[in-house]
Amino acid sequence: MARVLLVCVAGVSGTFLAKRIRLLDPTLDTIVASYDGVSAVIDSADVMLIAPQLAEVRGALQHLAPGIPAALLPAGAFAAGGGGAEIAVRTVHELLGIPALTPERTEPTHASPGASA
Repeated sequence: MARVLLVCVAGVSGTFLAKRIRLLDPTLDTIVASYDGVSAVIDSADVMLIAPQLAEVRGALQHLAPGIPAALLPAGAFAAGGGGAEIAVRTVHELLGIPALTPERTEPTHASPGASA
């Protein structure tokens, strides 16, 4: 199970996105943190998704976790609807090399970070 750290401004929007991510791919364990709380949870993350509102501090976040793959999500990804959870899941799969979920393959593949699936 991959641990996904969602970093947002206050944690509220990340909590809603985390719920939608888990519905799409139950093998993803989500952790939500505000920018100020990242250092307390970063060591347990396999991948980090950053809210678009934090684009200016992306470098600082990545500096806290140099070995953890990270991506800045596009504007609107944390908003309800609009495919934000789908974008987030696809991004996590790409960062970790996990095959995407397709209609033919509805069960998530369990893969270790950095391992080929």
